[in-house]
Amino acid sequence: MKGLRNLCINLLVIVSLLLPCNVAQAAAKEQKAEDAKNGVVQVNTVFTDDADQKHIVYGGTGFLVGDAEDTEYVITCNHIVNPSDEIKVAAFEFLEIPVEEDTLSNTRYETEVVLEGDVVVSATIVNTSDELDLAVLQLSQPIYTREPLTILTSKNYDTNSLPYSTTDKIYTMGYPDEIRFDSPVQYYSDSQVIMTAGSIVNLLSLNGVQVIESDTSIGANNCGGPIVNEYGYVIGMNLLAKDGMYSCSLDSTKIVKVLDGLGVNYTKVNENPKTEEVKEPTTKIETKETIPLYLIIILCVGAVVIIALIITIIVLKVSSNRNREIQSKKEIKQAESQAIEQFVNRPNMAVREMQHKEVASKSVDTNVLSNDGGETSILGKSESFSGQINLGKLIRVKTNEKIAMNKAYFSIGKDTLHVDYSIRDNGTISRQHAAIRKMGDGIYLEDCNSTNGTWVNNVRLNKGSRVKLANGDMVKISNEEFKYEL
Repeated sequence: MKGLRNLCINLLVIVSLLLPCNVAQAAAKEQKAEDAKNGVVQVNTVFTDDADQKHIVYGGTGFLVGDAEDTEYVITCNHIVNPSDEIKVAAFEFLEIPVEEDTLSNTRYETEVVLEGDVVVSATIVNTSDELDLAVLQLSQPIYTREPLTILTSKNYDTNSLPYSTTDKIYTMGYPDEIRFDSPVQYYSDSQVIMTAGSIVNLLSLNGVQVIESDTSIGANNCGGPIVNEYGYVIGMNLLAKDGMYSCSLDSTKIVKVLDGLGVNYTKVNENPKTEEVKEPTTKIETKETIPLYLIIILCVGAVVIIALIITIIVLKVSSNRNREIQSKKEIKQAESQAIEQFVNRPNMAVREMQHKEVASKSVDTNVLSNDGGETSILGKSESFSGQINLGKLIRVKTNEKIAMNKAYFSIGKDTLHVDYSIRDNGTISRQHAAIRKMGDGIYLEDCNSTNGTWVNNVRLNKGSRVKLANGDMVKISNEEFKYEL
């Protein structure tokens, strides 16, 4: 009892000493990400009418790079500085400006970057890319109240050794709403920058462009803005593109390759900063290594469990003492003898009988079947005993691979983290493409709103619909063929 109490006290002391250090570091990281807001700017495409009145046609988010003492540049989306003809016509009609045949071509458009309120700095377009939806702008002068951001990228533009990975925490930055000619608010300040937290879901090449997929929300209000990590380093630029349910950002390797090719002077790093030593102001002890947060949580849970056990033991001991005071020593011995007989002999016999029955049931009702294809399944008398449900199997025509389906809902796609069977060598497969599920009257194939479709016997399923499968049906996931067998 005394040893457990001392152990609990020691664990609580360790947790109380370590928790402030980790909390302080987490707060410091979040502050660094928050500081990156100072490098986010509003980019506007404007024109001046015959009355010398300036109007915004379209606007959006960008971020500063470069040298605050020399030349500053802005990274943003190409569609922000080169809006479509449809947007231009809509702007003229909204402003009640007649649109003639040559109005669009003869109108002179300018690019501006907002400094504060309606105070702007003119910018020139250095270069653009329709494929990447990327534009590089050069400011006519530095903005001294803003801080250019640092880009985190790999060495030699290598996409196989990126200094960030899936599950890393990230933040997307932009403004509260889309900026257009008809927007009620047309100028935003740095204090109105919105920061949305999320995580990296995937790092991949999408249509030949290296992108970062995340679970954050990216739209017209924050496309062109930066996606930063916990240290405030830029790892990409937000795009309007989507891959299923995930948002896409242009990877930093593409951005720096363009900037380096243009000879732009900016700041980039290839790794995150090293964890600094934490010094307690009241002691001389230096903490060089931090304990992971998950380990602290485990220690806390362990401490709580130990405390609960101590309390339980104390309560049981007090209760036992009260019983001893009420009964005589002779009655206590008789009660203990009866309790021993009841809880040791009878329950153990019952348990042994149940175990013998279960062993007999398993030995009688369970068979192991193996076929020539190398597929092995275990069949029991009750599916609930083994925890598996037999949905049949799929035979992949291209490789003759046999896929046993033993779940009530069996999903297929290319997302290795979220499907039961992953087709990683086919780029036409959606992340969560299709699923086979067991229903009351049979086995069904269901399309999961895939991009390139799901077929049964050459008949395409409507998006999100399902069809009952029969033995021998030919299933096609995009262009991958499978044979279904029960």
